[in-house]
Amino acid sequence: MNWKTITCGLRPLLALGAAGMTACDPAASSAGAAGTPTSVLRIRPSLHSRLVENSIAVTSVSRPGVVFGLNDSGHRPELFAFDSTGRHLAMWRVAPASNVDWEAAAVGPCAVPPASCLYLGDVGDNDGRRDQVTIYRVTEPVPTPGAQSAQLRPERIRAVYPGHPHDVEAMYVGPDGSVFLLTKRRLLDAARRPRPTLIFRVPASAWDSGAPKQARAELVDSLPIYPGSAPGRQVTDAALSRDGRRLAVRTYREIYVFAMNPATARPSHDVPPALCMIGGLRERQGEGIGWWWDGRRLLLTSEGPREDLIVVECPLPD
Repeated sequence: MNWKTITCGLRPLLALGAAGMTACDPAASSAGAAGTPTSVLRIRPSLHSRLVENSIAVTSVSRPGVVFGLNDSGHRPELFAFDSTGRHLAMWRVAPASNVDWEAAAVGPCAVPPASCLYLGDVGDNDGRRDQVTIYRVTEPVPTPGAQSAQLRPERIRAVYPGHPHDVEAMYVGPDGSVFLLTKRRLLDAARRPRPTLIFRVPASAWDSGAPKQARAELVDSLPIYPGSAPGRQVTDAALSRDGRRLAVRTYREIYVFAMNPATARPSHDVPPALCMIGGLRERQGEGIGWWWDGRRLLLTSEGPREDLIVVECPLPD
């Protein structure tokens, strides 16, 4: 199976630029036969009482066993940490910052290596009306008992999409600090045909000292996921593996795992993605995904104050 053929020649279309990135038949799938998790581990957590609408599952690179979470719209700009057993570890206030709709986060490099940073995406836009969205960056904090009232001071950039706003709940960060944003909802082209999930890139240079703090999010690629073409098919989170060779993207009922070019943090279009069906897990509102520290399994989180953490092993691309 050839991804380029099944996606109606995605790579040639990309060469035409944004105007050429029209959609194919949404019934066509580039993934191989769908599988289901080969193992499932449920963890009953004891999280902080204020972490009630967690939309992410960012696993720490520098401190194995630590997971970061945050609430989405309507909550304080706070970051939470818990361990791999679901036990609350720490909470920090991010300030100055505001939480219009925090929906995404990722781990990535800081401006000065080898430090690791957390990128927090105030990028949700259910109504598609935000003129710009905000991405915050903080050095990955150390969970300690004293962190319960600590404050993290972020860097920030504001991103603007070409054409019109987009609702985004999934992002990942490339090895150079570029931020990649994935569209969540059903999109139509000029001929009213469905479009695939779009990938926008905010360049790493946007973080440079002296650079304008409003950056253009450039349309650079797409994924063969057609939001709205099946029940629950809306992109809610993404996670890049530690080695940069795999990208896990989740919807409410599916996990797609794509082979990636680790140098460019872009999909490898000649390798079909693996597809894992997770509707049988019966999550309340499953949204978050992160790579477990063994590099094979995936951590899933769901919105709700006492929802299980779920660790699954799914098929991976060849």
